[in-house]
Amino acid sequence: MKKLNLSILGDVTGGLAAMLVALPSSIAFGIIIYSPIGREFASRGAVAGIIGAIIIGLIAPLAGGTPRLVSSPCAPAAAVLSAFVIGLMNNEAGMELASSIPSMILLVILACGLLQIFLGLIGGGRFIKYIPFSVVSGYLSGVGLLIIMGQVPKLLTLPNGTSLWHGIVSPSLWQWKGLLVGLVTIAAMFASQRFIRRVPATILSLAAGMVVYWLLAVRYGELATLQGNPIVIGAINAGMDTYTSFMRDCWTNIRGIDAGQFTGIAVTAGTLAVLLSIDTLKSCVVLDALTGSRHDSNRE
Repeated sequence: MKKLNLSILGDVTGGLAAMLVALPSSIAFGIIIYSPIGREFASRGAVAGIIGAIIIGLIAPLAGGTPRLVSSPCAPAAAVLSAFVIGLMNNEAGMELASSIPSMILLVILACGLLQIFLGLIGGGRFIKYIPFSVVSGYLSGVGLLIIMGQVPKLLTLPNGTSLWHGIVSPSLWQWKGLLVGLVTIAAMFASQRFIRRVPATILSLAAGMVVYWLLAVRYGELATLQGNPIVIGAINAGMDTYTSFMRDCWTNIRGIDAGQFTGIAVTAGTLAVLLSIDTLKSCVVLDALTGSRHDSNRE
């Protein structure tokens, strides 16, 4: 009985720790993916990230082939989807596509999942490990640079419509309050692992950024409001009407996708399927070495 109680306690504490790491990351990844569409979509990205973390946490343990592996949203997926969205928005018809991009993201994710199921059924888990890491690293490095270029304007809190290079060389456009919060968050992310290793760096950095923001809000009252505040995401509309309208318009948006856009969706889905499979199987190999277990690569 004592051993059973310890097992349950370990599961609960492990689940709590995983949740504390996964939720902030999933919110950040959702915002990274959706914010290039427009400021009003950032809040939808935050909600999508939370829902994604919940769903993967429920489904992966039941369907996966690796005991003790905790699944959560990861950077490669955010990187690839962000690059996909940025590419669509940089298209000449980017603004016209804005309302249909969430539907395209849905198609990418569904196609990626189906491809991964197909890879598992044909035994692809045995062969995907032979893809050179240099190929994966080169691709993700390029996508990572795109994400950095997309996030610098938010770190500097540049006005909407300001180009990246013009904003960087124009310090007069920077808002020091937002920059201070961002720099403290980054510093806490790096410093925490040197001094407090028992608490995930994600949690400490998030807490540090929030503390600094609210300390500034005590001195500058406009930071405590949502209206006209350029630093915050804004109100998050998670009502059922949001999902009802999305599902109502989803099929209409999908029918309006042309052949060129479907090609981009297919390429992105294939890239995601391979990268995420490699990322997961790499984690499985490490976990096997730590626990002495053996994962089922095709099922995973």
